[in-house]
Amino acid sequence: MPNHTLLRSLPTSRSVSRLALGMAALALALPLAACDTGVDPRDPDSASPSESASSASPSDDAADTDPVGKWSSPEAGDPFLEFAEDGSLKGSDGCNAIVTSWKAENGKITIDSFMSTQKACAGVDTWLSKASSVTIEGDVMKVKDSNGKVIGGLEKEDK
Repeated sequence: MPNHTLLRSLPTSRSVSRLALGMAALALALPLAACDTGVDPRDPDSASPSESASSASPSDDAADTDPVGKWSSPEAGDPFLEFAEDGSLKGSDGCNAIVTSWKAENGKITIDSFMSTQKACAGVDTWLSKASSVTIEGDVMKVKDSNGKVIGGLEKEDK
């Protein structure tokens, strides 16, 4: 007589395998969902006096739109952006290289779209790969995505 127990255990083992695979996928996805947004600890989302003031001098605006230099974060992977005077921009999201250009117009600094490798690096939040524009307040650069939402902050490095 054939052993029907073997036939019954096959679907059960598939269910267990699928459950185990689903749990493994969830275990890999949860750390990414809980990643730090890279927001500067000094709260780059808060309005600065220059943002809330009704008038600012033109010289203040010019200083606030000069990103030339290297801006970095101490996060895992050491993400950074380096703005050059010729309008070129290079950097790293902590895992993948960023190469593009930038421009400052009417007090706004925009970052041109860029292609980047899509390496997966354990423990690295690649928020900087979503950069579309920036604002500067002293030595802090607020990085914004294409929707204008602040996604993180970088600090000016000394030369």
